[in-house]
Amino acid sequence: MNLYNKILNNQEYLTLTEKIGKMKFITDGKWDWEHGLEHYKRVSKYVKKILEQLNATKREIELGMVAALLHDIGLSESGTNKTNHALKSSMIFQRYLIDTNITKEEIETLRLAIKDHSKGNEINSNIGLALVLADKLDVTYHRTINSSIQDEMNREIQKIKNVDIIINKQDLIVKYTVDGNLNLDILLDWEKAITIPKKVANYLNKNYVFMVNNKVIDIKDKYF
Repeated sequence: MNLYNKILNNQEYLTLTEKIGKMKFITDGKWDWEHGLEHYKRVSKYVKKILEQLNATKREIELGMVAALLHDIGLSESGTNKTNHALKSSMIFQRYLIDTNITKEEIETLRLAIKDHSKGNEINSNIGLALVLADKLDVTYHRTINSSIQDEMNREIQKIKNVDIIINKQDLIVKYTVDGNLNLDILLDWEKAITIPKKVANYLNKNYVFMVNNKVIDIKDKYF
């Protein structure tokens, strides 16, 4: 993981992520979620787990984790609105890969993955698949516990203590562990947490299974 660790030890990168971590991002006036370094690290862990289950090479896994560290850095140029931050991130991420052994082909794979990580409309690699899915799996209490807007959505997300991902021959399974009862109707306000895993499952030609506290939840009528 030399490339991954090199970025984590880059002082310019750490300064930038600290800046982003202190910013408040208001989306449609609803909430401001954590988008700093700890989010990037959690997404990196999800990417690693996803790619391992897809039998990726060690190099693919490292590149995926690098993409996770860099996927939101465009927020530093986005003001208080996150619109087009994925595109901006895809345009500036290379500054942290200068003097590394990364190839032009790998740079392009990362660029496309970072550009597409918000919506997953143009998945064209396992790295891109893992990044868009991992980003949406990071929907635990960490994201909203310090939000300045404690609305129904944020309070509901704070019930989510862990999210796990299992990919087997037939299924893509997302498992939420929550305290109390999770109101999925409120979670629909950030529906990508539900619909992006479905999109990835379709891409992999697998069934999508959504579970809360080990119970399968039928979300077909609500979301699809």
